[in-house]
Amino acid sequence: MSLTGRATESGAAAFISNVTPTTLVTNAQGANLVLRIEKLLIVNIDAAAAVTLELYKVPSGGSISGDDFKITKGYSVKASNGVTGVEDIREVAGMILENGDSLRALAGTASKLKFDLSYWAES
Repeated sequence: MSLTGRATESGAAAFISNVTPTTLVTNAQGANLVLRIEKLLIVNIDAAAAVTLELYKVPSGGSISGDDFKITKGYSVKASNGVTGVEDIREVAGMILENGDSLRALAGTASKLKFDLSYWAES
């Protein structure tokens, strides 16, 4: 058994979409891994307004429809107020993603939210 720490984040000009849920991580089908979410930080770059966030844990072969697979609904990420507004989303800490499962996010406002995700991959 092997345990490897991994991380992923928004690219330099990439944001969590407010139209189509952004995939934060997917446990590739057939990879024979179990992913365990360690920490998810969401960053709001808007200095004036909070932005809502919705998170989904989508099982292999599933798709989001309405509130299907929703973890958070209308979670408010505070405004940055001159410094970066960062929220530690504790609802996902310890979450397991099996083959084909994914963690996805949807922002309430375009071009405002970024993410930093740490997780463990166990084979």
